[in-house]
Amino acid sequence: MFQIHTAKFLLGCDQVTTKKKAPLRIFGLLLMAAAAAALYFGSNDRPAGSGQERSGADPGHSIAALETFVTANGENSSYYHVYKKWEEAKEAVPNRQYNIPAAAMTGGKVYGRSQSEGYGSDVVYLEPKEVLTFDADVAEQGLYEIWIDYYTLDKTALNPELDVEINGKYQFNEMNKLNLAIDWKVDDGSRKVDRFGDELTPKSAIMARWRSEGLADPNYFFTEPLKFLLHKGKNSVRITLNEGYILVGKIELKNTQPSAVAYNEYRAALEGANLEDSKNGSNKVITIEAEQVSLKSRQSIRAKYVRDPQVTPYAYKHRVMNVLDGYSFGESGDRVSYPFTVEESGYYELTFKYSQDTNNGMPTNRRIEIDGEVPFKELEHYAFHYSSGWKNETLQDENRVPYQIYLHKGEHTLTLSIDNAKIREIYHELLRTLEAIDITAQHVNRLTGGLIDKERTWKIETYIPEIAAYLQGIAAKIEEQKLALIAQTQNDDLPVITELEIAEQLIREFIQDPEQLPHYMTKFNEGPSSAYGKIKSVLPMLVYNPLHLDKIYVHNGGELPAPKANLLTRTVENTKAFFYTFANPRYVQAAEVDDDTVEIWVNQSRLYVEIIQRMIDEEFTPETGIKINLSILPDENKIVLSNAADSTPDAALGVSHGRPFELALRGIIENLRTYDGFYELAEQYHPGAFIPFIYDEGVYAFPETQDVKMLFYRKDILDFLGEEPPETWDDVVSLVPMLQKYDMNFYTPLGSDNAYKGFDVTTPFIYQFGGQLYDETGTKTVIHKDGAYRAFEFMTDLFTVYNVPVTTSEFFQSFRNGKTPVGIGDANTYIQLKHAAPELAGQWGILPIPGVKNKAGIIERWDPTYGSASIIFKNSDKKEAAWEFIKWWASAETQSAFSYNIQATLGDKFLYMTANLEGFENSAWPSDSKDVILEQWKWIQATGKVPGDYVLEREISNAWNQVVFDKQNPRIAIDNAVKIINRELERKLNEFGYIENGNMIKPYVVPMLENVENWVRTNGK
Repeated sequence: MFQIHTAKFLLGCDQVTTKKKAPLRIFGLLLMAAAAAALYFGSNDRPAGSGQERSGADPGHSIAALETFVTANGENSSYYHVYKKWEEAKEAVPNRQYNIPAAAMTGGKVYGRSQSEGYGSDVVYLEPKEVLTFDADVAEQGLYEIWIDYYTLDKTALNPELDVEINGKYQFNEMNKLNLAIDWKVDDGSRKVDRFGDELTPKSAIMARWRSEGLADPNYFFTEPLKFLLHKGKNSVRITLNEGYILVGKIELKNTQPSAVAYNEYRAALEGANLEDSKNGSNKVITIEAEQVSLKSRQSIRAKYVRDPQVTPYAYKHRVMNVLDGYSFGESGDRVSYPFTVEESGYYELTFKYSQDTNNGMPTNRRIEIDGEVPFKELEHYAFHYSSGWKNETLQDENRVPYQIYLHKGEHTLTLSIDNAKIREIYHELLRTLEAIDITAQHVNRLTGGLIDKERTWKIETYIPEIAAYLQGIAAKIEEQKLALIAQTQNDDLPVITELEIAEQLIREFIQDPEQLPHYMTKFNEGPSSAYGKIKSVLPMLVYNPLHLDKIYVHNGGELPAPKANLLTRTVENTKAFFYTFANPRYVQAAEVDDDTVEIWVNQSRLYVEIIQRMIDEEFTPETGIKINLSILPDENKIVLSNAADSTPDAALGVSHGRPFELALRGIIENLRTYDGFYELAEQYHPGAFIPFIYDEGVYAFPETQDVKMLFYRKDILDFLGEEPPETWDDVVSLVPMLQKYDMNFYTPLGSDNAYKGFDVTTPFIYQFGGQLYDETGTKTVIHKDGAYRAFEFMTDLFTVYNVPVTTSEFFQSFRNGKTPVGIGDANTYIQLKHAAPELAGQWGILPIPGVKNKAGIIERWDPTYGSASIIFKNSDKKEAAWEFIKWWASAETQSAFSYNIQATLGDKFLYMTANLEGFENSAWPSDSKDVILEQWKWIQATGKVPGDYVLEREISNAWNQVVFDKQNPRIAIDNAVKIINRELERKLNEFGYIENGNMIKPYVVPMLENVENWVRTNGK
């Protein structure tokens, strides 16, 4: 461009007098020479190592530069990083032991010997949120383990959980959430079957006993107890019980040493002992059925049925529990134990019949213990490689020589457990790499403001001179961990390796030209296809260890049964099973419901239905004599079709919140308000939960579940900023500029990636600002008036004035990486953070959502909570029996029990959020969030249903989109919406007989918070 303008200047000189031409030409030539010089020197004035030279940069230097960069900008507060610093600082590990008896502790309730459950001395009883403190006076500064004698009481099925502070501080994140191990004893009573003869999963109960355990890593990256730094002299230790009910005996501060030795040392020690019976043991094969677990660490570890004639026990007619379900026995910390008896002392081999056909070909590791000890180091993390079918794996070394384990005659216990110690380094270094990518992206975004303009040159290397070195360091770190993973798995063809290779390639593309980084952040750190997304997808696979087990053999060599059935056997058994399907009562009886059985459709998964059916068969039917048959409702549209065919069931569960009103309008379902016991049961629920189910004078459904919104905030980031989590929307508006200053932002569900903005995200603002949706007759909307319009303006200003992101595709991930450290999420966000982001333990919190302060100074946090409901069909001839079932199902006791049964079957990640307030208080939901949820539920305000209300929801969404994306004036957008809404409301009210010839012929009362008690409380009209 510079040369073109110079040429135009010289051409213009031809029109000047000859006398003036010479100086001007000289000036033009000098100008061109200066430009050429500038271009030449500018092109060489680039950081060393640019271009092709960068690809050969020293990886060690790049990694060191990257580590310095990340350390300066990030925060490494996980135990892994803190412990590494302690090791680098050569902190002492003293040998002395200190005992703290119950008498030296403060907090809880002291129980004497008679209440100590056999401990023999005073103990301390602790309930959730109670605090235990003591002083630890140590003679030497150093790292100590904390060992606790404890007894788990069976007042709850939730795992005991602690947080620990030392001298008023958390030394690492994991101190916020430390689990105490418990054992679940499987009921070994009589085998139980359901009505079709299929075996039921046996129940289990907490095995109450005293145990002494060192506080352990909750993420299981360390098998030895955690270390804590104590200073010389007095140290204050504070232990808070977050979950569970326990008795505490003495607490010890000490250090233990790992005892496992290598296999050759193990054999040499046994042979050196000159044992008389140190020969091969009995030739009899001891067979342990893997599904017959004696003890387990989680209630949800379970057996399952596999139809395979070579798997025992086997039956083609019925389902029998014959395999330990690897999907339930694959999480970090899982543990199962089996008792077995050896008739002769001697050496034995262990063989596992297993199948491992998931987790993208990754090997699965198990820690193998005999009588509570790992016999030798090779069994600390024994790898079971990918196998799509059943396989016999004899424990053996790399040369395929079987390990021989010495067992004394008598009773023994075999324990299998899962930990992450083997992949500890790889996992945390990949996390560190993700942190480096995040921090690099933040620096780039601070420069560009997040602007994507491919025609613009940002001069990245001018403002971030070391950017190439950082990128080189990131690529080198990925390569380093990829090679470590290959060495560990002995397989370079795994999908996880491919993902890391793609991530490295994407990073290296930017090394050659960092100037491209702002233009292609989707390849760097945004989205699942970016380098960041590729690495992130690898992490869950590293810590997931599924393994299906059929049998475990304890034997002395010899031939074992083949793991797979032959072709002839499989063919015969499959043929028998096929023909039996024509007579199977599960299918035949399902279509033939007798006159005494209540038929109920359930809009839930098969596992949920099976759990509910079992509860009915074991509790409801024996108590009432009413038989219930549950069937899965695959699609709610089937209700309307079956009504047209006059084939509706008696009732339905799990119906979505918008469906009952539509069915009530058409006279398909019953008004539950007329049934005996309705008001007494409704007292257990928030009245606002019934609003969507009210039509005319009736209540046509009973709430089952309801969601909740909460404010999620990163404690660490807000502490850094010196800010408090927002209580009101004014606080949010004040916080947003501070967040944006550091390339962060706030999230509201209005800014999700769904273009349709439903009532669940728009009405909270309208109600908080004191607005309403309809006038008193329900014939017209008032969203263009008073508080409703102020709310609409604010809803749009958040994005057009305050620059809150218009779309955030995944709040959880954005919150996790710190890009959006404050925002509004739901129960699923809570579950994800609790179980899928262990590195954030203790660094985040929850509060009720922001609201608007009214004239009385009260912050109104109104929010609709939608969920599922139960209904009874008008065509049923068993309405009273169906209502008796719904009363039982909706009761606090049943809802609470169901939440525990769900968790016992499917695991801790499956949390059931009942709408029954008392049932929720006593449910399996974690205690750390119950108070916040119950506080937010005080502000339930759902939207009353009106014929044609769908157009109101749609037009508010359209108006919002027009203002935010098309820059339309809010007043014009909302006024246009009002015209469309009123026209449709009048048309629908006319259709259902409320308006005739433009006149209201019968009143339509819109249910709202102010009048809902007229329908759901005993003093209602």
